[in-house]
Amino acid sequence: MSDGKVVDLEPLAGTDGQPRFINQDGTTFFYYNPCTPFKKGDSLGECQGDGLAACQYDGNGYYDIGDQSTLSTSYDTSTGGVIFSYTVTSGQSQRRSVVNLVCTASSTPTFTAQESPAGSGIFVMTISSLCVCPGRSKDCNAAGAAGLSAGSTMCILLTVFVLVYVAGGMLFLRFARGAEGTEMIPNYEFWADFPHLVKDGFTFATRPCRGEEAYAYEKI
Repeated sequence: MSDGKVVDLEPLAGTDGQPRFINQDGTTFFYYNPCTPFKKGDSLGECQGDGLAACQYDGNGYYDIGDQSTLSTSYDTSTGGVIFSYTVTSGQSQRRSVVNLVCTASSTPTFTAQESPAGSGIFVMTISSLCVCPGRSKDCNAAGAAGLSAGSTMCILLTVFVLVYVAGGMLFLRFARGAEGTEMIPNYEFWADFPHLVKDGFTFATRPCRGEEAYAYEKI
């Protein structure tokens, strides 16, 4: 971009050998993966090359509609969006995939694709996401496009800890000490008394707010 900002689609690329984006238009399927090649179909199909960027399946077979090495970029002044273009030559014909990048506020990308006009060999695709905004790929990652947030990770760890604490404690008390019933609950006396401890702590902490002294001493 002229302002120095970069459109980076690498955070959106599938890295497991499969395309990140799939769209069905009637009986036709379109597959696209930015940056990283993928393969679709059997060994007799066209989508088995080493540099595949886009592929079409029309019910009869898979067709290469864009190679990674042919990538060219342009800027649509009317919409302010960036356009990625890929080409591939098959026999006497050339196919071209045009990927329109639409900047939105959502970190979850949406993908559409179709041949337009039909039979032209020109395939128009659109990716809408925060991830395709100039200079915003890092923000997209932070919004959760590339993994769990810190809060989600903490919730998962806390849940696992509680399950291990309860299940492990009950098994230990049952088989190591022969406990039964409520005795199998780890630290049962503490947890049974816990609500009263919380109440006492709350009462103590709010004494100054009620005009009472935090500590009361008997007069001599």
